[in-house]
Amino acid sequence: MFIVLLDEPGLFVFDSPEAAVREIEPPDAENKVRAAFDDEGVPYRVEWIRPNQHNALFGSVGTVQFGEYRFAPAGPPDIPAFVALLEDHPLANPLEASDALRELLKKMRAVGAI
Repeated sequence: MFIVLLDEPGLFVFDSPEAAVREIEPPDAENKVRAAFDDEGVPYRVEWIRPNQHNALFGSVGTVQFGEYRFAPAGPPDIPAFVALLEDHPLANPLEASDALRELLKKMRAVGAI
């Protein structure tokens, strides 16, 4: 399971980091990703393979040529930050993932208490 916080309500749940990349367009990865974790509490960051290219046409109107990115591990597991993310954002997208997130929160709380 791979969990991403975007600038939208709720946590977005994917099968893997690769599945998240397939679903989150590069402009959104550039501007809307606020946090990402796997189900072991490992934080991830957006790593650009080829950055988006922004071209201004007329003042504030422009175009974007999509780049290419991946989610890369950003360090060792951060259980307290992961638990806080799960507690602060109880809604899941898709909604069917809500039960899995609640179970994961219970598991992470137990791990963090050790």
